Amino acid sequence: MKGFLFTLLILLQSNILFANDGAYFMSGNQLVPIKESSVQVRKEILSLKRVQNDFLEVTVDYTFFNPEKTSKTILVGFEAFSPSGDADFYPKNGQHPYMNDFIVNLNQKILPYEISYVSTEDAKKELSLKDIENTIKEFDYAEFYYVYHFNATFQPGENRLVHTYKFRLSGSVDYLYNFEYILTAANRWANNKIDDFTLTIDMGDYQDFYINPTFFKSVDEWTVNGIGEKVDGFMKEYRHSNGQNAAAFFVQKGIVQFKKKNFHPKGELFLFNPRYLTYQEPFSLDMYLPLTTDSDPYFEEATNENALKVLQNLPYARRGYIFSNAVLKSYYEKMPWYIPNKDYVPKPEELQQNEIKWLADLKKIKIKSTK
Repeated sequence: MKGFLFTLLILLQSNILFANDGAYFMSGNQLVPIKESSVQVRKEILSLKRVQNDFLEVTVDYTFFNPEKTSKTILVGFEAFSPSGDADFYPKNGQHPYMNDFIVNLNQKILPYEISYVSTEDAKKELSLKDIENTIKEFDYAEFYYVYHFNATFQPGENRLVHTYKFRLSGSVDYLYNFEYILTAANRWANNKIDDFTLTIDMGDYQDFYINPTFFKSVDEWTVNGIGEKVDGFMKEYRHSNGQNAAAFFVQKGIVQFKKKNFHPKGELFLFNPRYLTYQEPFSLDMYLPLTTDSDPYFEEATNENALKVLQNLPYARRGYIFSNAVLKSYYEKMPWYIPNKDYVPKPEELQQNEIKWLADLKKIKIKSTK
């Protein structure tokens, strides 16, 4: 297949890992990494949108530039690693079991694609469904990746390639959800960078999430378009994280955005929402409460009535209610996500379903005995 290049995007489900485009040469079953020599990445808009709580919609909108006077055909591939952990390994209708709605659009034309299965131990070896089935039967897991591949013909000048997909967010003991995306693969293109890069993240209303500062230095490089706060070095300060550092984003409404010109990434994107594991302790006023109420209350007891009142008023604090109660006022003003809103009037009928469930579950929490 001389003259064809193989370009990869990487996804890992649980943990989930994506990657920007990189160039590969394909010969038969063999995938040999190379560096693209002419086609450049002029622009990339990477959009992440959480939907229905458990899914993430990913849209990658590229503007490529072909400086040659003739068209150039590239075999483009999207690489999706098989799930790990307590998950279904086997392909569903030949496709990744946790990914769907895969669409590729080049210059306003939907492109057909095929799927191959490649060994993670030897990237040159293509597997059959029978090989995968035998491996799962023998070892109860399978190490391989899916390659969604298609022919893309880049005309001279600018070409717009948009691909979208949706997958189920993975969770674990440590995380409500997490998402990884390899940015450095973009450095394989001819210009060794992305001329104009934009990352847009929409995780929904009243959400907190965290990003390791691997490709940026400060939250000052980010913009909150809406109502929210951003904090550097949050995890080191508020969690038992063994010194790990992460920037925090607290969004009541809106999105967060990172923009960079001549972006040559030296690190990858790791976005996560942690579980606060304090099941063995009663809730007290010196403990941290996250902005989100997506998880059930993780306390069986509260130290006193004031601590219980703090838990009961979380839905209203999320909206910026200004408390007259001294205990509630003092507690919530210490929360980095709290944004006072003098115009907010509590209306229980406007609470979200997860907030209603949160309040219902609090009825099970007991006041710690002082005996």
